[in-house]
Order: sequence, then structure tokens, then C-alpha cells
Amino acid sequence: MKKNSSVSDNQEFLYSQAVSIIDNGRESIVSSIYKETTKSYYLLGKLIIEDEQQGKKKAEYGKNIIQNLSKNLTLKYEKGFSKSTLWDCQKFYTKLQSLTGELICNNNGELNFQLSFTHYTYLIRLDDKEMQFYEKYAIEQRLSVRGLQKAVQSNTILRANQENKSLTMTTIKPKEVIKDPYILDFLGLDEIKNGQEKILENRLVEHLEKFLLELGRGFAFVGRQYRLTLSEDSFYADLVFYNIPLKCYVIIELKARKLKHQDLGQLQMYVNYFDREIKDENDNKTIGILLCNDKNESVVEYSLPKENEQIFASKYKLYLPSKRELEEELLR
Repeated sequence: MKKNSSVSDNQEFLYSQAVSIIDNGRESIVSSIYKETTKSYYLLGKLIIEDEQQGKKKAEYGKNIIQNLSKNLTLKYEKGFSKSTLWDCQKFYTKLQSLTGELICNNNGELNFQLSFTHYTYLIRLDDKEMQFYEKYAIEQRLSVRGLQKAVQSNTILRANQENKSLTMTTIKPKEVIKDPYILDFLGLDEIKNGQEKILENRLVEHLEKFLLELGRGFAFVGRQYRLTLSEDSFYADLVFYNIPLKCYVIIELKARKLKHQDLGQLQMYVNYFDREIKDENDNKTIGILLCNDKNESVVEYSLPKENEQIFASKYKLYLPSKRELEEELLR
């Protein structure tokens, strides 16, 4: 028996309309959830910052705020408010304030977020221009958190710039990539005691995705405790990365204490080994970063060659510094 084509067409039309209604409804729900939950985390960050500013010793007071608030919120809500999350709330609010002065609102003057807070925990670790680009890109392409991460790691912004010819590409120098300090608030640690480098290393590997974003654009993880054999002796580089824009290996040595001049000598040996034994002829010279909790700038200056472009010493911080601390750091 021949099917009635008009009936079939009506059923197809009915089906497509039903799918459209359901999809639009689900998108509205997701959009509403993003707007309200992300807004909540933003306002939490604002609350923490404003309360912290009343403390006399901002850094220590800030730590206590985060720790106590996390404990009480976790007792009430069970999950979603770890110390690491609250540090991200604080950084989220601070980043948007420094970026725009005030958050862009919708026509009704309401806070209008179109991405989840998890999206923003990645975005806030990018520089200002990159954050603005990838935020817009994630919204337009409806990217998941994983999709956003892949876009950042694959340097989508560079390809977009090349296609649009909106930027003139110039040679990047190592010192333009290396940060000081590195903010490791995502580790959720109050402190790391002298000699506890292994704890720091384990946490960085556990939170590798966030650490890659904190390192900056174009870093790819190669390995940990990378073995270097010199005659009968073996040495182990803590963390090894490859930076795609710089086209070179990057060795990171961790010290849970103040930097000593012999630390730089050890790192220099690792860098020399990679330059002579590991890197390809098309690779640029290897970079070494000594990541410590404190350093003497004079020791660094006189321990390294005058025209040094390979060895760097940077501090790490386990919490987001206050505005005053950042200003003092820049002045120093």
C-alpha cells in the first residue's frame, strides 16, 4: 500500500518543530544555569575581596578567610566550595575588575555570563587579550570546557590572527614568556614546607591542565623526573615541557625554599645536557626555570651570565596576591 506523502510530510514537520522546541528549551536552561551559577561565584569573589581588605595583614588574613569559609560552606553544601574553588572566585572577580573596570552587563543592567564558572577558571589564567578572545570564541562556538582547553592549547588565536592578518607576527623572546611570580592558587595548599618539593611536584602534575594555563601560551608537557645520564651518574629534571612558539624545551626545577646559587648551576647543567643531547637541530636553545618560594635578586644576577637568555628564576605563590603586594613586587 502506497504511503500518503502529505501525512509523511506532516509528521516530519511535526518532528522537526518538536526537536526545535526541546533544543531551544534546553539551551535556555543551560544559559540560565550558567548565568546564575557563574554570577554566584563572581559575587563570592567580590565578597571575599571586600572582606579581605578590612584585614591588617592582607595575605595571612586572606588565607584565613578562604580556609574558614571553605570549611563552613562545605559543611552546608558538601561539595563545590573547596579552598581552590574560592581562590578561583577571588581571582575571577579581580581579573574582571582589572580587565574592564566593571563587568559588562545586559540591557537591563544585570550581570550576564554565558559560560560556566569552570570555563572561567581556565580563562582567568590567560593574559587579558587572550582571555577576551577565547571567551568570545567559546561563546560563539558553544565550546565545552574540554573544547576551550583544546582551543587554547592549539593556539587558535594565532591561527585566527594569521587568517585575518590582524597582527604582525614577531619573534618571541624567552623573557617575554617567563612569568614572575607564578600563581599556584589552584593547588589548594596553604603552605609547602622546606624540602617538600615532591609534594609540590605531585600537585602540579595532578592539576596539570591549570598549570599549563598558568605557564602561558604554547606549553606542552613532556615528562616528570626526566632522567639525564652523565657517564655513571644519573640526574633527574623535575618537570620538562616543550614550548611551541619558542620552539624549545623548557626544564622546570622546583625548590620549596629560598633559591641558592648552586641551584642555578645544577639547572644550567640540565640545560646544557638538553642542548647537546636531546634537542633537534631545528629546536632553539633550551630554557631553564628555577621555581622557588623566595630568591635574592643579587644572587641570581651574579650567578648567571650578563647576557643570559636561557636560565630564569621565578617565585611561586600559593594564593592570589593583594593589589598592594603586586604593586610592591612590580616596584622591586
